Amino acid sequence: MADYVKARSWRVKDVMSTPVISAAPTATASQLAELLQAHDIKHLPVVENGRLAGMISRRDLMRALLDVPRQCTASGDEALWTAVRSRLEAELEITPPMVNATVSNGVVTLRGEVETELERSAARVAAESVRGVGGVVNKITLASAW
Repeated sequence: MADYVKARSWRVKDVMSTPVISAAPTATASQLAELLQAHDIKHLPVVENGRLAGMISRRDLMRALLDVPRQCTASGDEALWTAVRSRLEAELEITPPMVNATVSNGVVTLRGEVETELERSAARVAAESVRGVGGVVNKITLASAW
């Protein structure tokens, strides 16, 4: 009966998926993939502080995973530092003293100042995308708008 109603109804309450499965903006790609797979869903609301922040789809996730450059693999703190620094400069044109990176036990710490939240996020993503990086601490601040 439930399948009949779901297949033929024109009312949202009859055809929507329940319970609502959602993700936090800080979720990793693997966590998103697990949720999509486990619940056999194609779209996932992203909720922050109880409010809808956006939607992510299987297609969005696949596109992001396929776009990740695979050529940059590093091991050891010095090699990781070189790879992160190179990626920041080559892909984002972010150079010292704008943003500095340090690496300790595979964890990258970014410090400096940028103009926008998008630049701050891009620097974090660039560091996270270097294979071998165990984590990123983003201490980049936004420049004051005077």
